[in-house]
Amino acid sequence: MQSSLRERLAHLCRRTGFSARASEVEPLIPLGIEGAVDKLLENPYDHEIDDAAVLRILQGEMNNLQPQAVSAWWLYRMLVSRQPLQERMALFWHNHFATAASKVQAGRLMLIQIQLFQRLGLDNFKTLVLEVAKDPAMLVWLDGVRNVKGKLNENFARELFELFTMGIGNYTERDIQEAARAFTGWSFSRVTASFVFNRNQHDDGEKEVFGKRGRFGGEAIIEMAVEHPATAPRLARKFYQHFINDVEPPDEHTVQELAQVFRESGYSIRALMRRLLLTPAFWSHLNWRKRVKSPVEFVVGTLRQLGVGERLRMVNLSDGAGQRLLAAYLRLATQWTRRIGQSLLYPPDVAGWEWGKAWITSTTMLERMRFAEFLLPDRRGMGFATLNELVGAPAPRTLEEFIQRLENILDVVLQPHTRQSLMEYLEKRGGVNALRQHDRQTVQGALQILFSSAEYQML
Repeated sequence: MQSSLRERLAHLCRRTGFSARASEVEPLIPLGIEGAVDKLLENPYDHEIDDAAVLRILQGEMNNLQPQAVSAWWLYRMLVSRQPLQERMALFWHNHFATAASKVQAGRLMLIQIQLFQRLGLDNFKTLVLEVAKDPAMLVWLDGVRNVKGKLNENFARELFELFTMGIGNYTERDIQEAARAFTGWSFSRVTASFVFNRNQHDDGEKEVFGKRGRFGGEAIIEMAVEHPATAPRLARKFYQHFINDVEPPDEHTVQELAQVFRESGYSIRALMRRLLLTPAFWSHLNWRKRVKSPVEFVVGTLRQLGVGERLRMVNLSDGAGQRLLAAYLRLATQWTRRIGQSLLYPPDVAGWEWGKAWITSTTMLERMRFAEFLLPDRRGMGFATLNELVGAPAPRTLEEFIQRLENILDVVLQPHTRQSLMEYLEKRGGVNALRQHDRQTVQGALQILFSSAEYQML
């Protein structure tokens, strides 16, 4: 099955970001595949976003920054960023180092952690793990602040081995206990929210971890955990599932190849990603549309495809009306990700969310379908010309033309039975005449059919 360069680059965009609008794909065409990959990985940071202004608007009259405001700010970045890979990587690491605001209870600390993922998401994995270990939100979440000499708390050491690096079966309970001693005295300042090492609370004695003896500190334990033979394959497998295919078993040959590149690069996340994005498995048509959209991907991807992200970016943040529109829209978008099953900053437990087919249940599918009510509410909309974007001007001459337009705008390839369902529904609603009148309920119903289709759930 042959595909054009444009189709291949659209696949690259939706996997490394959230959408594949023409404005995202077109600039990559002259670069070719390898050039496009290098461009995406080169410097994926959108410095044009005014984070401080958006956070001020979302904080409103509250004295303290609330976690809900931070999640809305992060959704804003996902929606408007011209470098969405940065947010894609942050989302990956938010799930990997799953930390919940339900326990941290401080928006400021959650903001610092997400910004850490944004900043180091493609950096060195060893550096990332070390910075996460020193991160205030993580120190609260896994009780690192309570881990002191003579009164150990093993939570962080356990999750470092079990979830963050090598995985179950590659360490002993004794390894965890000894590693926990190495992290004693790691804390942070409640005033500056910066890492503090309390030497008096640190156990500086000799420890034995993975059969090695020494007066190890936390840095040495992290180095041993990252360099453990089981860590690189485990991370490579997670990357494969997130970026290539999460509904079928990973191709172990590709996983081992990625693990080797990861190790030989000194645990460079960027090197791992570059190899992944150029591997034959990534480009195989067998792996296209083989990633189930998480609720965040479903909401953000749909809004970006409709151009809402680009229009949000144009909102005047210093204008009162613009501020109110932005705050209302982002709070609604945040509510919908939660309704569909994923609240940013609130993973269900230390293992994060279960991805893939686990996202799809009868309840969440109903909410995915009802997302059309957010895009096209029966009453006056949120100020974005979503209906016009979908129907177009002039209105389509045939129902086939309208369905094709939905496919193009929403980046989906509809199966024959879905097309037939849409056709029958539109005919019952008055056909082309209803579209010419920009009948909101008709278009909303068409979206509900599309959003409930199996093909629209796949990325």
